[in-house]
Amino acid sequence: MKTKRFVMSALALASGAMLAGCGGDGAKSDGGSGTSYSPRTYMLAAGSGQLSAGTDGAIRTLTLKNVESDVLWYVGGQSLEVGKSPVKDYTGSIWRDAYGGVDPNATVQFQLPGGGMEGIYAALSKPAYDEKTGTMTFQAQLQNDTLDQDAGAALAFDNVTVKVLNNLADDKEVAEYTQYASKAALQLTATAGQYKVVLSQAGEDMFLVDNAPGMYSEARPVSYFLPQWSYAYGETAPTATLFGTTAKGAPKLYAMKLSNPAYDADTDEISYTATLQGSNAGALEAVDDAVLSIAAGRFTRFPIPGKGTAYQAFGHGYNPSQANDTYIYFGSDIARKQAGSLWGKQSYLSQSCGSDCRDDLKTIKSMGINLIRLYDWDTRNDHSQFLDYANSLNIKVVVPLSNWISTQGSVVWNRDVGAYFSSRNFGNKAGTDWHPAVAGVIISNELDFSGYPGNYNTAIGLVARFIEEADKRKFSKSVPVGMPVTFVPRGEPYLEGRNMPGWNQFNRLLTDPRTAKYRDRLMLAPQTYNNENYLLRDAESTGQGWIPATYKQFGVPILFTEIGYSRAKPDYTANYVQRQLKGVLEYQKSHPGQILGVAHFQFDDKVWKQTSNDTDTEGAFGAFHHGDVVRTLQTVRADYDFTNDEAKTFGSLTIDKLVKTSVYDPVVEAYK
Repeated sequence: MKTKRFVMSALALASGAMLAGCGGDGAKSDGGSGTSYSPRTYMLAAGSGQLSAGTDGAIRTLTLKNVESDVLWYVGGQSLEVGKSPVKDYTGSIWRDAYGGVDPNATVQFQLPGGGMEGIYAALSKPAYDEKTGTMTFQAQLQNDTLDQDAGAALAFDNVTVKVLNNLADDKEVAEYTQYASKAALQLTATAGQYKVVLSQAGEDMFLVDNAPGMYSEARPVSYFLPQWSYAYGETAPTATLFGTTAKGAPKLYAMKLSNPAYDADTDEISYTATLQGSNAGALEAVDDAVLSIAAGRFTRFPIPGKGTAYQAFGHGYNPSQANDTYIYFGSDIARKQAGSLWGKQSYLSQSCGSDCRDDLKTIKSMGINLIRLYDWDTRNDHSQFLDYANSLNIKVVVPLSNWISTQGSVVWNRDVGAYFSSRNFGNKAGTDWHPAVAGVIISNELDFSGYPGNYNTAIGLVARFIEEADKRKFSKSVPVGMPVTFVPRGEPYLEGRNMPGWNQFNRLLTDPRTAKYRDRLMLAPQTYNNENYLLRDAESTGQGWIPATYKQFGVPILFTEIGYSRAKPDYTANYVQRQLKGVLEYQKSHPGQILGVAHFQFDDKVWKQTSNDTDTEGAFGAFHHGDVVRTLQTVRADYDFTNDEAKTFGSLTIDKLVKTSVYDPVVEAYK
């Protein structure tokens, strides 16, 4: 795309809003922190720019060239307020007054040479402007990007739009969603006052961003976001602003409410039904280098639909009863760095996996899966590589606290729980919030079924202790916590004398004095092998499905942490599993607040239980069977980060061939 210089002197308004004066910045209190922040969002345009190279966490230099002499600003809301200010004032007194000493967050949209529209999300600081050369620089702390290439490399780009968000201290995790497109047009419809907004040559990725001092962000595919529309907004059309430049180079800003989102990946086109806010000040014109900002609604970290798998895919040689004899299998922790030859595309061991790296996460992605449920986690291991790779594939992860720590009690919890929030575990690189791949946390697995009846009660205490620690560290509150339980009736009945599976366990979790105050932070985590009819239409001959009855009873969202059926069962059919998964996901589309997702049990057969003719019911759930060993990696002391006195040997990691079972196609079909 040819580089063009924007003309900022002409300001076209697309609402009946008042044009505010440029004196002062209209700062206002954030309502509690004692710091005054400007309510204004600023838009800067430049002909070209570059971002210096850097490593994770490094401060980079963002340089803008041919910057227009004015910046456009607006204050969102029902009545849009718009104005402009000289760039030299913005980088000086306005910057000092607007952000209260807190570096603001910004999205930067640009055109790569020979490529499409891309963007970065960064915290900006130290603005400097050379009026003679029209050059502007910032220090930039990169938070996220839509790039396919190495984000650490130096970048040069054209047609730059910088959107600097206002600072706002609140408890909302995401302030808005930002989409980019080369062009945007408003088309008349048959309904008076309504238009069709069409974004052409749209970037396939978009940003979910927060105002500073918040730092949360995600770069998600548009195809990932739009299915969440009904969950986020319900029947309420969100407000939005569309910014771009006309064919004559004049900036144009439309304020609108949006509904009926649609995305055509084949044509790179996104469309909405729009109702303009206020009276239109001027002719409707198409705009180039469009930035569409949509106010955030209800937010969930879970993908919708939540198409998941249970994952613990160690190969031949692994057996949980003997796992702690070796360093490599100690704790049955598949997400650790040392298992990268299985879940990833490289070995983190002294021995390389070469061309035999199994790359399970890529296989999982190819199956249409966007959610992984894990079982075991040792905080002494480094898991950041697993979470980073999952995040790069837009796969969310439900991370676990395993049964061992769940049964230990407060002395061990107080000593060890803090480690889960490090950057090697559930935390982001800065350790200030959750890793962006983390969707939820599960504590223990089926302790309600254990031989010691007090285990489940003890683990409820860990749920409370874990959430308490997350709040102490000021991690965001959007990550729900659950306890996977067996799908059998236990204890006192509920619902007119009928005791539905899991209800007693759920009731104990939700009403326990330790966890009751965190009810809105919890999720229900049943593990079921029941069929679609039982789950959706007729459970226990009640004439209503287990899902709607359970949500009606508790009002807490449900994540099926295991769902499937064993191939060894005499009544197994591939259609049984497909209908299970597809039925629940279709229900989720209609009731997105009730279902967080399903985790098919499981990605692979339990290798220590599998048989060639599926005679062991526990070893025949997987979409894959473990075949021949293709490579064995002998591990050495240097492969591990800590000394383990319990392990007898370092052990070897086997990479085996995964062979599709009859469950593979039903899972893929259900997840299309």
